[in-house]
Amino acid sequence: MNKVEKYELVFIRFTWIFITVIAAHIIVQDIGMQTGKNTYSSTVVKLCFFTLITLLNLIKYALVRRNLFFSKKVYIPLRLTEILLILSAIALMGMGEWVYIVLMFLILITSFYMGRKFSLALMGYAFFSNVILELLFHLYIEKDSFINFYKSTEDIIHIFSIYLVFFLFTVFCSMLYKDNYENEQQNKKLFMEIANKYDQVAAAQEEIKSQNDKLRECNSKLEEANKKFMTSLAELFTLQQITQAISSILDIKELLKSVNDIIIGVMGVSSSTIILYDEKKGRLKVHTTNITNRKELIILNDNINCQKLLSTLQNGEPIFENFVDMEEYPFVEGRGINSLLCVPLITKAKKFGLVLIEHKYFSAFDDNNLRLLNIIGQQVGIAMENVELYQRMHEMATIDSLTGIYNRLYFQERLKEEFANAKREKYDLSLAIMDIDHFKRFNDTFGHLFGDKVLQHIANLMKKSLRSGDMIARYGGEEFVILLPRTGIKEAYDKVERLRNIIAKTSIKDELVVASVTVSFGVSSYPEFSNSESELLKMADNALYEAKESGRNCVRIPC
Repeated sequence: MNKVEKYELVFIRFTWIFITVIAAHIIVQDIGMQTGKNTYSSTVVKLCFFTLITLLNLIKYALVRRNLFFSKKVYIPLRLTEILLILSAIALMGMGEWVYIVLMFLILITSFYMGRKFSLALMGYAFFSNVILELLFHLYIEKDSFINFYKSTEDIIHIFSIYLVFFLFTVFCSMLYKDNYENEQQNKKLFMEIANKYDQVAAAQEEIKSQNDKLRECNSKLEEANKKFMTSLAELFTLQQITQAISSILDIKELLKSVNDIIIGVMGVSSSTIILYDEKKGRLKVHTTNITNRKELIILNDNINCQKLLSTLQNGEPIFENFVDMEEYPFVEGRGINSLLCVPLITKAKKFGLVLIEHKYFSAFDDNNLRLLNIIGQQVGIAMENVELYQRMHEMATIDSLTGIYNRLYFQERLKEEFANAKREKYDLSLAIMDIDHFKRFNDTFGHLFGDKVLQHIANLMKKSLRSGDMIARYGGEEFVILLPRTGIKEAYDKVERLRNIIAKTSIKDELVVASVTVSFGVSSYPEFSNSESELLKMADNALYEAKESGRNCVRIPC
């Protein structure tokens, strides 16, 4: 609650006391001095007037308590009404001039809330209202004539002198209040600033204390950090080497050999072995090792599937042994191994295997060695997963998913490479295009699944019948293409003729369905029939067309 609200509540209480005392005094005075109907009526009018003032104060009290009084829409009308009632009490109800003290207090607290200008305007309103009420009193109530107007003029001058005193007092009090209010605000602001400064000092002291505690803690850890610094540098160098290896090597054998060499160099161990896990067989197998002694290799390979290593792979927990028991680790028997570390090569998707490092000395390893080997194992596991992903993606991009042989896109790349090599090194390059005779009949008669089986069967026969250096690809639909490096036209003809006979003699079975299939070939060769890769393809395709026109199930070469 602010000061203005307190002043208003004091004024309301003072008004109630004033109303009670004055009302009692007037009633007693009227009853004691006069009797009769006129006295009774006068007393009733006064009581009604005091009741009206009381109701107004009750309304005002409720508004102040609910913080609704100080809205200008409410404040100004109520204030004007209060002044009018006070002036009516002075002019019409016959109260003494000391009631002006109430009016003065009312104007004074108004100046505290609304300012000097409004309070002076309110004083003018009170003055003119007072004069009008005074004239009305003399003319209509006292029944004075204009002859007695001189007396009314004296009253007006008297009222003016009273309001002049009000004016001077109001100006003086408002100045005092303003100065006091400004000093109070300054003191309050100063107090808040001092409180903020105090809080800042306390916070700064707490921060200094906290920083000192941290500084002591940091100083105690500094020596330990310095001791680990050289070890960390060595680890960083190792991880850098491994990162370079795994980011540039996309072959599993080469990757694991490089990693194994790095481990031997960094750890300074007697032996390092990378063991891979065969998921189909559920067995471990030595993949890469620096062990060269034949006897030791036999012992390692024969005993690598011990329970300890298999458990490590399954639960992902490393093995840390500085005093090796040969009964628990049978692969060390007779090899003079007394310390070993083993970490799994696993990712979320797959268990790849283990990294096993061994030493001939007791207590050869510590926690730092285990931590570093764990990090290496994690990185290598991720690298192996990336290599497998790369190989699968490469296979998806180059292999036909139905037949398992190369697709047309990869064939075009290889044809371009082989033709450039043949032209540069001046060797023969032959190409054969094959088409399955009446392939649509298989799909229409036995269904597309049987047609797919025909394609797979022929692809398998071709892979088994040709050299490892020859390339087979599915060219599209029921067409296949064979690229034969360092092969002339006669040799190429003989190869595909032999392949045609093999295909013609086989039967394809699928449950109750048994069918035979024949194929037609067109063969071309560089440099005998073509001078470019596109011409090589075109000549072979023309020869294939001629084979179909000749009744199919035959081999043709360009004329």
